[in-house]
Amino acid sequence: MTVTTELRSFAHFWSEQVQRWREEDTRHTEKSYAQQFWSDLLRCFGVIPERIDLFERDAHRATTGRSGYIDLFWTGVVIGEAKSLGKDLDLAEKQALDYLSGGSIGQHEFPKFVLVSDFANIQLTRLGDEGWTIRFGVEEAPDYIDQLMFLAGREEVTKKEEEEASIHASNLMADLFRAMLGDEIDEPVGDEAAINPEDEEERLQRTSVWMTRLLFLLFGDDAGLWEEDLFYRYLLFETRPETLGAQLNSLFQTLNTPEDRRPSRLPETLAKFPYVNGSVFADHLPQEFFDDEMREALLAACRFHWTRISPAVFGSMFQLVKSKEARRTDGEHYTSEKNILKVLEPLFLDELREQAARLIRNKSTSATQLRKFRDSLAEMTFLDPACGCGNFLVIAYRELRTIETNIITALRKKEGQRTGSLDVSLDQKLTIDQFHGFEINWWPAKIAETAMFLVDHQANRELADAIGDAPDRLPIEITAHIHHSNALEMSWNEKLQRSNTTRTGKTYVFGNPPFIGARLMDGSQKEGLKHVAPEKVSVNDLDYVAAWFFGAANLLEGKDGELAFVATNSISHGVQPIGLFKPLFNKGWRIKLAHQTFAWDSEAPGKASVHCVIVGLTREASSRPRLWTYESPRSDGVEVPVDNEINGYLVNGPRVFVKPQSKPISLHLPKVNFGSMANDGKGGFKISPKDYDLFMADPVAKKYVRPFVGAQELLHDEKRWCLWMVDLDPADLAKSSLVRSRIEWVKAARLKTTRAATNKLAATPHLFGEIRQPETPYVCIPRHVQEDRPYFLTQHFDAEVIAGDANFTADDPDGLLFALISSSMFITWQRTVGGRLESRLRFAGKVTWNTFPVPAFSHDDQEAITKAGRAVLKARAIHPERSLANQYNPLAMDPALVRAHDALDRVVDKAFGAPRKLTIEEQRLEILFTRYSEMTN
Repeated sequence: MTVTTELRSFAHFWSEQVQRWREEDTRHTEKSYAQQFWSDLLRCFGVIPERIDLFERDAHRATTGRSGYIDLFWTGVVIGEAKSLGKDLDLAEKQALDYLSGGSIGQHEFPKFVLVSDFANIQLTRLGDEGWTIRFGVEEAPDYIDQLMFLAGREEVTKKEEEEASIHASNLMADLFRAMLGDEIDEPVGDEAAINPEDEEERLQRTSVWMTRLLFLLFGDDAGLWEEDLFYRYLLFETRPETLGAQLNSLFQTLNTPEDRRPSRLPETLAKFPYVNGSVFADHLPQEFFDDEMREALLAACRFHWTRISPAVFGSMFQLVKSKEARRTDGEHYTSEKNILKVLEPLFLDELREQAARLIRNKSTSATQLRKFRDSLAEMTFLDPACGCGNFLVIAYRELRTIETNIITALRKKEGQRTGSLDVSLDQKLTIDQFHGFEINWWPAKIAETAMFLVDHQANRELADAIGDAPDRLPIEITAHIHHSNALEMSWNEKLQRSNTTRTGKTYVFGNPPFIGARLMDGSQKEGLKHVAPEKVSVNDLDYVAAWFFGAANLLEGKDGELAFVATNSISHGVQPIGLFKPLFNKGWRIKLAHQTFAWDSEAPGKASVHCVIVGLTREASSRPRLWTYESPRSDGVEVPVDNEINGYLVNGPRVFVKPQSKPISLHLPKVNFGSMANDGKGGFKISPKDYDLFMADPVAKKYVRPFVGAQELLHDEKRWCLWMVDLDPADLAKSSLVRSRIEWVKAARLKTTRAATNKLAATPHLFGEIRQPETPYVCIPRHVQEDRPYFLTQHFDAEVIAGDANFTADDPDGLLFALISSSMFITWQRTVGGRLESRLRFAGKVTWNTFPVPAFSHDDQEAITKAGRAVLKARAIHPERSLANQYNPLAMDPALVRAHDALDRVVDKAFGAPRKLTIEEQRLEILFTRYSEMTN
């Protein structure tokens, strides 16, 4: 019978019952009939109350502190209270909420619904931020079947509820782990995790396998792999702490044994578990012994609804449980689905969803067209060559199954099969064996395979909800292909060919490879990168992630396919675009999608988020490029139109590569130099504020004291001086012990070093080691500036101010250079082609300055730009007490300074060829790359 039919029968029976009570003036119906009422309602939705302990749950009330009994309590689903005919249902609901607030019900047990009734009426409340309340007569129950379908396990789970459930799940798993091994276990996770099982302590390795099996059992209890709560009831009624280990081992063995090979006298409960097959329960585990704490932790985990957690968390939750810090951080390190979908949606999901929606929406679509599209999904191949715990594979499979389910539903409607067919496997084609993963660490690889099976079963449940039937995957015969190996020491093509001999569709390669900078790789990692890189490509300046771009391109040589990876943001700055994207472009690849720099939270506890980019590549000329920009690394991305193409710097502009230049390409720009390097033995020439008065009181030393600016002094207005003795009178050494002692200090320090070049400098200990001080007014440029500054911070000085080697300098007698560097045009160029230190902007003479495409200005343009630069200095002078860093706080710039920079940008933009002041970075980049192309060709 259908749910609707059952619900009509329920409504008819209890409507007559209520009418009879009214006629007979029956009272106190609450105690006599509550359990029957709830049982009848639950049975309508296929729930057998006898299998679950649902009634008379004892709990504390928040308002009184006393214990009481909840009429109906289904962990994680519903709390119910029945009152006698005519009683106030709002008060009944308050009583139910009072129990929830009493402290005796754990957060992981909290239900999503409150159900109260006086038998004649039913009031249903959905809790949470998107909650609602409805009330209807019992005779109207069939009309509210959609709202009551949560009792059959069919409910919409919001993203916030999914996140909250994932946090509860992580806490439960941490409790289980602590109960098995204690809380002192602290193993590295992420890139530093053990590569092979034997690299871990045997006890920890064994517990890891236990945790995987327990996940499978907990999930299976909620997901319909067997009778609902069968594992929970087995634990609750048939185990004791002292026998729990042996009984679980018996269960594992049963799950790994076909039904026809099991002992004839196998206990009834164990016999109800199906044969699983696969690798989950295959290996024999040594006997474990557990106590009350372990059993209680496992029972608490059973009371949680595991089908509510995000599939993306399956893997990370179990990987991170080994880290002591991660066990205490409520799942904050888990990669979010939002970030994963930034890769998958523009790579293939958006296009497939659009195609499916168009086919379903179009009334002229034939059943043949629907089948053709469905079958095309089953011809595709998916690979994550650095899969970790399989998060990307899990989300990709789940989303593809949703698309397929929509097509199957539409196909059945088209053919008039609304209630399902005899064999749903004839309709459902997409399988997890289309999915491949490479993973260097054994434990994440093991988890990924299990997680893929679990998400497959979740997808089957959703298919069953949609059409009434779904494939039965037990025993396991189809698995994802997760290869435990170093991706850069194996043949990707060979691994995929072994299982993909007949598939003819596209291959998609995606993921989140290791983030290791070009200067931080060890020898084997550098060799791995060289192994996959094209011939004649120098890899010295490339980050490790470049290996996965090259490896994917090699795999797809001669195949129809596309790729997209999360990557360190440095691949799109400085010299790396030339080394990575130029050889790929030469092979016919172009950028299909790109997310500019944003923050990606690390899954490894204790590690900060990484500033990264996402880049996807295709060889299809007709593919429309998609680009997302970010106001700040933590802000939401905004998609912007691409009217040309996305170049190697991830901007909308012509395909050019900015090569380091030995001299400026613009006639207006002189060469920049490093500031002077003291090489003074940690401070021989430096004068701190506390020593300043001492030196100024010495008439000889005073002659050689000059203001000094390093990067810290420049940006934060810290006062510092130095001894500058390029014109030292040797006779002064006898007149000033201060000067003499400092020179002796420097000489001793230079002689002490093992560096020959520094030893030679001991011959002139009164001079800076390297002297590059300008003789005219100059612009002083720090090597690094915070990425959120609205303008590149620089200052204009007279020649008497000595610049240290933490800065660059350039002769700037009239202030033109100061104005240009202070403009939006320059910081746009710096952000795009310049290097980065983490996310900070790194100025470099050959890469940033010498390539800055300043066109030939007219005399009037130069005058206007210089004048606007002086206005910026004048606006700064309004607040002389503020440091450069404070003046340019992005949240608190003085309005006069903002206006001065706007005026400067107006004249600079116009001088570069813009018809008016530009408003966004993309407009400036179009002009900059056009000017660069003109000036270098």
